[in-house]
Amino acid sequence: MTQDIPPLGPPNQPPNARPTGTAFDPASVDRLDWALLGVGFIVFVFSFFNYYSWDFGRSYGLNLGSVSWSAWHFDHGLFIAWLAMVATVAGAVVLAISLFAPAIALPAPARVLTFLAFAVGFVLYLIAIFAHSDFGPAGGHGFSFWLSLILAGVGAVVALLRAQQTGTALPGRLNDLPRVGR
Repeated sequence: MTQDIPPLGPPNQPPNARPTGTAFDPASVDRLDWALLGVGFIVFVFSFFNYYSWDFGRSYGLNLGSVSWSAWHFDHGLFIAWLAMVATVAGAVVLAISLFAPAIALPAPARVLTFLAFAVGFVLYLIAIFAHSDFGPAGGHGFSFWLSLILAGVGAVVALLRAQQTGTALPGRLNDLPRVGR
């Protein structure tokens, strides 16, 4: 009767352990990619703050109070701002997946999806300026809305720049856009 003797030497690695030398290095991520991730995070955080507001006392000279809505308010056409926020945040999430979990297969190149999501978010924010019930003289868009609109536009331009820098072919006529930056 013979027994199998385990070989001498270092113990085997657990099945899900990373091989030595493949740890994530934050310095390997381009600073513009970090900026895009930051834009998505900031837009998400500010979606919980004042996107729309109405001050009842301003129009009638009475102090009747005020009310404000976040991007998570869906009445009177305000859902378009929520959809714009979701598109913008989705662009950052797609980029994060491509950077931090590259083994996950995406339906299209990550740079294309990121650019399209930021661009769609920006266009939806522009539509949201006009696509709601009339606020009248006492109501309008809040600080968080305007900040998110600006950040979505900046994100679209930076995502286009990164797609061009990495040589990513954009679909259709988008590939004919002028080169941005360097």
